[in-house]
Amino acid sequence: MPASPTRPLFSRFPGNVIAKPPCRMTNANMYGFFVKGETATIQAYLDETLNSVSDDSGSHYECLSPYVLLTFTDIQNIASLAPGFAEQGSMQETDIIIWLPVAKMLKGKVDHVYWYPAFICVNNVYALINGINTWGYNKYLCDYTMPDIGAEPDNFSITVDAFQPFTAETKMAKHLLMEVKKVSDGSGNKVTEFVELVKEAFTLLSSEKSFFNMDIHALKQLLDGFKNPQMDQILFKQFPDGEGVNAVYQGVMHSPSLIKKVHSAQLYGHEYDVTLHQVDTFRLDKAFGIPLGTQRALLPFNVLMDFDQEAAFALAETN
Repeated sequence: MPASPTRPLFSRFPGNVIAKPPCRMTNANMYGFFVKGETATIQAYLDETLNSVSDDSGSHYECLSPYVLLTFTDIQNIASLAPGFAEQGSMQETDIIIWLPVAKMLKGKVDHVYWYPAFICVNNVYALINGINTWGYNKYLCDYTMPDIGAEPDNFSITVDAFQPFTAETKMAKHLLMEVKKVSDGSGNKVTEFVELVKEAFTLLSSEKSFFNMDIHALKQLLDGFKNPQMDQILFKQFPDGEGVNAVYQGVMHSPSLIKKVHSAQLYGHEYDVTLHQVDTFRLDKAFGIPLGTQRALLPFNVLMDFDQEAAFALAETN
């Protein structure tokens, strides 16, 4: 690809570890739980990130639900599909993500529905560097616990290197940030297609009156997006200047996840408690309105799939 008229080509000097998308993920074992946050707090987060970058259309982003999606995904194998990079090798990666369902609003109507991976913890530095620099993922390293494929889905946790509490005397240490524990057993509902899983999910979630704040058009678009199926991701990418005061680049990025194959999928009848601990470096209660302490999760599920993560393209940017 030739250089942009206003930007030089990216310098790929020896030892530079930035790979080129898209990437193929195989045997991605995802466990998901819906957790209640707070609409106003999530909207403030969107205003501080996505809505801080404007485009000529006058669009903006709105929170679609007080519920966020917490996922633990063990990806057995990841490799670039790009020539020159596909031959370098592959790796395992685990992602723990908090997803926000958001709508791009244009002239008072929903223009598009996205999933915003607003907070991500990963287990290896290669995934960290590539995710931040190429796509704009808000990634951090972590330790974690989660079940292997086929194991009993009973315990999940995230532990981070962090400051707790914020004081001049505090030394960085490992702190438990979030945990998910099965508290009762129930019968599962296995499905054969991803679309079936989504239909089952929306049937169950429709009983929760405050789950979605969207019109029929937005709901149809969200459901149609799963028929292909794909998951449209939106990201906030930024880099600070040398003083950490101004941004040398800010962009709202779009990168679809194209689901290639679903090996298995099921909704659990089990009940799970999600506990958020106070860690001052990562105040998820202040970011998303998830209360500190314990709450019961909605719609626990598991999907084992293969998918491609496409390149990220700017919807709006300033630099």
